[in-house]
Parts: sequence; structure tokens; C-alpha cells
Amino acid sequence: MGPFYIMIEAFFNGILYAFLFVTLYLEVFFLITFFEERGNIKGKPKNAKLSYYPSTTIIVPCWNEESTVAGTVHSLLRLNYPKNKLNIFIVDDGSTDHTWEVVQKFANNPQITLMRKENGGKHTAVNLGIEESTSELIGCLDADSFVEKNALLEIARAFNEDKTMMAATPMLVVHEPKTILQKMQKTEYHTGAFLKRLLSPLDAINVTPGPFSIFRREVFEKIGLYKKAHNTEDMEFALRMQAHHMRIRNVHTAHIHTSTPETLYKLYRQRLRWAYGTMKNTLDYRFMIFRREYGILGMITLPLSFFGVFIFLYNFGFIVFHATQKLIEKSIEISTTGFSFAMPRFDSFFFNTDFMAILSYVFLGLGLVIIWNGVKLAEGRFRPTTSIFYFLVLYGMVAPLWFTRAVWNVAFSRGTKWR
Repeated sequence: MGPFYIMIEAFFNGILYAFLFVTLYLEVFFLITFFEERGNIKGKPKNAKLSYYPSTTIIVPCWNEESTVAGTVHSLLRLNYPKNKLNIFIVDDGSTDHTWEVVQKFANNPQITLMRKENGGKHTAVNLGIEESTSELIGCLDADSFVEKNALLEIARAFNEDKTMMAATPMLVVHEPKTILQKMQKTEYHTGAFLKRLLSPLDAINVTPGPFSIFRREVFEKIGLYKKAHNTEDMEFALRMQAHHMRIRNVHTAHIHTSTPETLYKLYRQRLRWAYGTMKNTLDYRFMIFRREYGILGMITLPLSFFGVFIFLYNFGFIVFHATQKLIEKSIEISTTGFSFAMPRFDSFFFNTDFMAILSYVFLGLGLVIIWNGVKLAEGRFRPTTSIFYFLVLYGMVAPLWFTRAVWNVAFSRGTKWR
């Protein structure tokens, strides 16, 4: 190897070490936050009555959801909440299937109001519901998601306890995972729920997801309604709230089951939209990045939302490059010395003490701790499942597909479609 090659390799290794340091720092930061918050993390909801039940409207925006919308509405009707305090708005956003016919079965229910409009996008359907509502709390539930019976009770309790809280996000879990990819997403959602719970007391949540995020009415009165924002309006609205220093809190005891893509193509389309929207919205609110007045959100969450994609792709590319290089070297060795001499020999007393190997062990260990606590937070206890295995093995292989395309789309201003 010439000196130029050594310099190039040292340069790229330096970038890798910097990225690994950032990743390690964040993992340790989240775990320290967890240990500080551990005493405040409660178990599953206990179904205790409230001293006050704020009036609430839940908006269910629909577009071609004939197969799932009835189940979504039935889950809302089963909520453990006074019927005279809960209104449900079903807004058909110009569906071309039988969604409107399906929801007619709820037409005579006094809790439910049916609305129909020309197709204009999810945010227009939600805005229509907001404008028609007179409730103290207003929320949304995607027409492919399902609430547990105490979800609204737990969120209302949080609003009663914290008068400064302007929005609540729930604990999202995967609904009835069947395929390998859905099982992979199950652990991904558990891990994400754990991280959202840790960001909550730090006022660093950057998205209020469609499935059952609940807001005080005054939020819309002060900062306006949803607007088209790269097909990720739920993130833009959260960042707008944070820009106005409105507190968003995660209520992990409010469990919402959401349907997830079952095929790689559908998962790719969804995650491309998410990744692209995250990067674009972060750029739109770049004035908050590295600004102390926005706390952890500005110093960690937003920079990670944008630069984390590049860190992930760089680390992935580094691993693929060196794995390919090793494979080529091993192929040459086999062709030269023969298969039996080239194969590595197992030594039970050997332990790889290379710096990168040690770092890999640390990353894996900290990652497993995060997964462990995420599963425990979502399910009440930890148990080994194939979902964890699929997440560890598959996620790093499939995520570069949408991350790479998202970077391309951002660089060349190419938008994404909703589906």
C-alpha cells in the first residue's frame, strides 16, 4: 500500500470514529436519562377514575380505509370514558372505495358525526374536524389504528396533572404482526417508544403521530391548523409547537395499536416518506438547531434527525466496503492455498481485543439494554422473541434502501407520495 492509500484510509477511519463517538455518546445519554427517570415510569394503566373528564373530540380521517375503519371506530366506542364527554368525527377525504358506505352503520350513533369532502390530503380532513369541534381536547386517530380502552383516560389524567402540557403522544405498538418485516417493526416500535418516553421530560419530542396524539384546543387557536408539510404534517406541527415553546408530553401508559406495512415495498414507501419528511421539516426549522433556548430538542433531537441519516449510511457503507474487501482477500487466499488452509480455526481461548471489536461489543450491549427496556415498557415484562432477532439482523440491511433514496430526494428536491 502506498502512502496516499494509507492517508485516505486514515481519513475515512477518522470520520468513522467521530460518528461512532457521537452514536456512543447518544446511547449513554439516553441510558443515563432512563436511570434518572426510572422512578417516574409507571406500569400499565390502573383504570382509576378521574376527578375531571375534559370534553374530547377524536377525528378519524379516512381515505380508502374500507377494511379497517369500522374496527378503528369500534375501538373508540369501547373507550373507558364518559359517552357525553366524547365525540367522534369520521371524515371521508374523497375515498374511491366503499369507505363511505361502511361508516354509514354509525350514522345513528349520537357520539359520531359523519363528514365527507373532496380529496385534499389527510391534513385537510383533520383541519375540517378541528374547525367543527368545540371540545377542550382534540385528537386524531388514523383509520388503521386501534385504541386500548384506557388510552384516553390515561391521556386525560396527564392533562389534569400537568396544566402546562399542550399535547400528549401515546405509546405506539404494532397491531398483530404476522410477517417477518412486521415482527421486525414490532421491536423497532418498542425501541422508539422507549426513546420517546425519555425525550418527554426533556421537552425534546419532535413528532405528534397521527395515531391518537391529543391537543388542547388553545394550541390550534394560537398557532393555527395543520398545513401541507412534505406528507409528514404531524412532525411539522410538533416542531411548530416547540418553536412556540408549547410542551409535548409522552403518555406511555396510553397504548395504541397501529397497522404496519407487511411487504418490503410498502415499508420502503412509508419509510421513504418518513425519512424525507423528517429531513425536510428539520431543514424548514433549522433556526432551532444548536440553539440553547430550544434545549435538548435543538441540541440533540433535531441535529440527530438530519445528520443521523448520514451517520447511519456512512457506517453501513464502511461495513459493506470492508466486508467486501475481506471477502475478496479470502477468495484470493483460498485460490492460492486451498480451502482447508484458508478457513479460520476456532480457538476457545481467543478473544478479539481489536479496538473496533471492543467498540462493537459495547454498541451491541448498549443497544440490547435499550431494546430490553423498550420491550419491558411496552409489554410490562421482557421476554426473548423472534421479533428482536429479526430487528437485529434485518433492520440494518433494509433501512439503507429508504435512507439513501431520501437523501437523493432531498438533494434534488424530489418529493414523495403518501402511498
